[in-house]
Amino acid sequence: MKGFFLVLLYFLCLSVIGQTPVYDFVSFNRTLKLPENLNSERSAVVFSVPNKAGDFTEVGEYEGMLSRVHKGFVTMGIDAIFYLNDVNLTASNTARLSYVELFNKRKVENIIFLTQRNNAYEILIAPFSGTSRMIKDNSDVFYTESDDLYGLLIKVGKEVRRADQPLNNFLIPEKPNYLQGMSIVENTLLKNYPGILRRSKLAVERFSPLDSTNIADPRALANITKYNQEITRMNNELEKIMQSYPYEYELIDLMTDDELKRNRYQFLLRSVQSSAVIVKQMLDYDVLPNETGFVSIIPVMPDQTRVKTIPRNAMVYKFYIRQNISKNVHVGEWDADTTWQNALRNMVGNLTQELNIGN
Repeated sequence: MKGFFLVLLYFLCLSVIGQTPVYDFVSFNRTLKLPENLNSERSAVVFSVPNKAGDFTEVGEYEGMLSRVHKGFVTMGIDAIFYLNDVNLTASNTARLSYVELFNKRKVENIIFLTQRNNAYEILIAPFSGTSRMIKDNSDVFYTESDDLYGLLIKVGKEVRRADQPLNNFLIPEKPNYLQGMSIVENTLLKNYPGILRRSKLAVERFSPLDSTNIADPRALANITKYNQEITRMNNELEKIMQSYPYEYELIDLMTDDELKRNRYQFLLRSVQSSAVIVKQMLDYDVLPNETGFVSIIPVMPDQTRVKTIPRNAMVYKFYIRQNISKNVHVGEWDADTTWQNALRNMVGNLTQELNIGN
């Protein structure tokens, strides 16, 4: 049976990723066929759980579920060496590539997607492609679902026994290994904004629409159409917010490092999205284990600020500026916020105050 797997690959077009996710449709065969080396090679688990609703949108609880899953995997002989929350995988393009690089370095051969939603569970198991697409196009993917976690594990266990693969995974960890925030700072983290921005153009990447070429599935096309309509709205909003930026900037389409250099863009606006604690880890901030929340500095123009405390597990967006030659990262104040619009306004306002506009 043919299916389409919705891979949530957020890449920063602005590198904003509060940012609406870009859906990359990967064609695959939905089967009960397990990868041939599932019991002899390493696997990585990318999991998704519902967020907790409240005053802030926070990452949902997952450790209890994954503890049960890992015990089941140990019994089945599945060597799941990493468990990665999908909101961390998709925090930014740089983050996603870093996790993929880690998977390759640790010789991960199979990828497992485990999803909880609407009080139901589903699991996909496939050979890891070694790229950010995760799954090779037109590959066979094991898929099953259940109304409860126990039932899901029973179904997977039955197919593992039926496959009767050679068992070579003997040193499986007893507990799940949760991947946290990997650094996306390529060189040095600087908690300021460079004064040269007063006379240097800032490159701001537009949100990118999706290409529907060669997509024949009606549901996929409907999703792409809806997504692209949202992208148009977001780019209009982006243009309006950036009008308050006090120096020269230019909205551009997504470029590689070489293209940025050829076009003489020295500075690039980027952002990262995940839980507040993960965003801090990815930007090389020191985080204390007992910190329950982080104080964001919110600019009140023209020269005042207020503070806003956001829980450590709340979903936030943080904008920063990357120097494209040195690859230093300038973050300014900690001004993360719960929407990409507010986070961008915070960054522009704090940068304006720091560089003493009008003085």
